[in-house]
Amino acid sequence: MRTGIYALMTTLGLVLAACGGGDGVGSGGTGIAMSSVAIGSVDSLGESPSGSYMVVNGVRFDISHAQVEVEGVSQEDANGQQSLKSGQSSLKPGMTVQVNGTLDTGFSTGTAAPVLSIPELRGAVDAVDAALGRIEVMGARVYVDDETVLDGLSGLAALQVGQIVQVHALPTSSGLMRATRLQLTTATLPSVQPVLWGSVQALDTVARRFQLGTMQIQYAQAAFLNGLEAGMLDNGMPLYVHAAQAPSGNVLVARVLRPAHSLSRQADTPVVLEGVVTNFASAQSFALQGTDIDGSGAQITGGRADDIRNGATLEVAGRMSANGVLVAQRIRVRQRAVVDPPSALPPPANTNGNGNGNAGGNGNGNGNAGGNGNGNAGGNGNGNSNRG
Repeated sequence: MRTGIYALMTTLGLVLAACGGGDGVGSGGTGIAMSSVAIGSVDSLGESPSGSYMVVNGVRFDISHAQVEVEGVSQEDANGQQSLKSGQSSLKPGMTVQVNGTLDTGFSTGTAAPVLSIPELRGAVDAVDAALGRIEVMGARVYVDDETVLDGLSGLAALQVGQIVQVHALPTSSGLMRATRLQLTTATLPSVQPVLWGSVQALDTVARRFQLGTMQIQYAQAAFLNGLEAGMLDNGMPLYVHAAQAPSGNVLVARVLRPAHSLSRQADTPVVLEGVVTNFASAQSFALQGTDIDGSGAQITGGRADDIRNGATLEVAGRMSANGVLVAQRIRVRQRAVVDPPSALPPPANTNGNGNGNAGGNGNGNGNAGGNGNGNAGGNGNGNSNRG
């Protein structure tokens, strides 16, 4: 995977955000790019005498002077206005974010500069399995568990097929996600503009199409944002697809292609990363969100070394090496993996063999998530909401 290119695209995108360029991105920033130091979901938000803060991956980030850009947080956005809303008040618990800024050597506090949040999914619900905590949206399987923040829903049983949802999630593989925030909107088709995250498969540069899970993406008329160019597309590349209208069958016509979040690859940069384990070889060697992790010298909290396996949700704090590997100093087991029982959801259509694969082992067990609080946020202000 061309991680150096992905990191460059993200940095370019955040420079554009700070300068007011891009697809509806706000203005007023300095135009100075800072290292991407955190990818994860918002645990809590609050105010202290020193200003506003948010907690991500156990780190309390000062956001008092940060430029915050959130796509789709308002009802107007969910109804199809694909702009980015600015301001700290746009952030909500459970939203996935990329944080650029600085991080202290103890991985406890930081200062955010640009903060970017984009939902991994927006579209109509195709299927619901409330008993097992699953939904399907545009062919993507989404796990909903006790750590998922529900907005506009009393519970998953209240969700109906055809309703429009916006999902922030941690990807496990293309077409398979673990929801951190599930928002029900009052939008209706065809007004909603869908969003779909995934990793490029079966790229055809002549026909200008590729697969994201079970969905065929046609990108002949798409705009490329945040430094991404058509020639950079490659199989395995994670990205966001924005469309002008709902898919027709298993075909989604892209309006915008945007690179996925990525961490700084600069050697010795302190970073924190939340994700679901993939490519597991041992507790010392695995991947989170496409980033290789070296856990050989890490302190493990929230569980044991044998809890680290494919499907487990972890928070990792450490430093990037020169070859792009995150050398972990601290690993927190946020949720253990469980055996994935059979689902009542119908099997997704697969038009070319590039489907979701085997979801076994990527379950949504809550494990020991309870009691794993928000790092050092407690006692340092008046946090107004908490997740997990």
